[in-house]
Amino acid sequence: MLTIHLNGPFRLSGPGAPDQLSRRGQAMMAYLSRQPEMRAERTALADLLWSDRAEEQARASLRQELSVLRRVLPEGLLAADRQIVRLDVRKVGTDLSGGGRFLEGFDLPSEAFEDWLRQERSAQDAGPLPVHPAGPPPRDNRPGLAVMPFQSYGAPDDEMFAVGVVEDITSALSRVREFHIVARQSVFGLKGGDRDVASVGARLGVDYVVEGSVRQQGQRVRISVHLAAARDGRTIWAEHFDDRIDDLFDLQDRIAALVAGQLAPHLRAAEIARARRRAPEERTAYELTLSALPHFWSHRPEENLKAMQFLSRALEHAPDYAPAMAYKAWCHAHQCCYLWSEDGHSDRDAALDLIERARPLVQDDAASLVALGATCSMAANDFEQAAALVDRALLLDPNNAWGWLRRGWNSVYKGDPAQALRDFDQCERLSPLDPFHFNVLFGRSAAMRNLGHFDEAVALVQQGLRAGPGATWAYRMLYGTLWLAGRRDEAIEAARMWKGSNPHLTPELMAALLPKWSHDPEYFHALQMLWTLETCGGGEG
Repeated sequence: MLTIHLNGPFRLSGPGAPDQLSRRGQAMMAYLSRQPEMRAERTALADLLWSDRAEEQARASLRQELSVLRRVLPEGLLAADRQIVRLDVRKVGTDLSGGGRFLEGFDLPSEAFEDWLRQERSAQDAGPLPVHPAGPPPRDNRPGLAVMPFQSYGAPDDEMFAVGVVEDITSALSRVREFHIVARQSVFGLKGGDRDVASVGARLGVDYVVEGSVRQQGQRVRISVHLAAARDGRTIWAEHFDDRIDDLFDLQDRIAALVAGQLAPHLRAAEIARARRRAPEERTAYELTLSALPHFWSHRPEENLKAMQFLSRALEHAPDYAPAMAYKAWCHAHQCCYLWSEDGHSDRDAALDLIERARPLVQDDAASLVALGATCSMAANDFEQAAALVDRALLLDPNNAWGWLRRGWNSVYKGDPAQALRDFDQCERLSPLDPFHFNVLFGRSAAMRNLGHFDEAVALVQQGLRAGPGATWAYRMLYGTLWLAGRRDEAIEAARMWKGSNPHLTPELMAALLPKWSHDPEYFHALQMLWTLETCGGGEG
């Protein structure tokens, strides 16, 4: 029997033991040996060993590592199918005797594996119930989140489906760098035990807990999800998703995307509320950045300035804090694109400077990449660079609704309205109640206008104005679309509404600050007509 020695440095002994394994190969063997029946879900392994990589890259790396292990290990010792990876318990044993700590000196550049390693060492030191180290990194104070095993009801085999759903939800949420996800392996030990939210939160050292259930009847399935604050058990968000079991893996992917897309903004809102309970002078850079967001997404000039004040204070606390830098760049882009700036140069220069400073710092933070992508299109007229940044963000976190929003607007700027509508569809599917929903409606209006569907475009921009009444810059969109639709009296009234909210605007400022798109020349000509009507116009996006 092959023996895996876990106390002290990792070691294999016995018949057929290979002379050398890669670091991740050793980690996989150690992890599998500690699981019930020495088996684990493929998605769990990919997330455990490559949590620093995008999901597709992690799965590809797992396939490659499994191929290598099968070649060097004795035949039949390691088996894998589409869902499960397992060691043959008849051929593998573990040895926890001897001196030394669990996997002494072992480390891996994967946050999820480090979580599991700490849990195992804690169990060795203090007993069988793991205590997850409390909290996120002290620099940014990200909230901690645990996804508990879901309850299963219905078909006798639906527990495996419930496990798969939780694995995929945990994996999807781990791509969101705005909060810290406790590795699923750290939560597994609590299955079947005390499920009181406050108790779970204290034991795992997290701020929020996700619970759920799976109910199956025939080919229909309902997944219920519940997000609660660990401090007091208060419900923050609850939703259920109905679907059909056609392809099991596709269904798990769909549910995971919907849950991650809708949970993230609710968690963000809870964190904003929590930050507000602290005096502004006591808030961290992370909390000050959160405090800026409600002002930022209101799309009002005076609120945008308040957002920049919060972000400036965040950068005073932490000068290299990339999210604050990226969002501040986006705020300056708002000043340009919505024609709130009064000189046409200072805000654009500030936006460009922040792009250059933030770009090397954002790394794999999808939200910051989205912010920089928005800035590139709205302030720098660099639509190719904007697309590259947003596409990278969506590769890292395909459930980032704001990423799909900005991808849609960039498609509008590049003259691809059909693609823009598909992008906006995905944004709405992921976050139907997003605070930026009014800007999705404006984006749809711009795409429909470009397709020549003027009446639908007018209705959409009017709907957006009702959803976001502070976004008075959109009266310029309404004017231009009504003008193209031949509804001239209504167009002139919309132009007057815009002039009333932008008394400082001049033709020169408009020419300097509007994004330089070229896909819609008739619309652009309509904007120029504003000045012959002795009215004023503004920006979009």
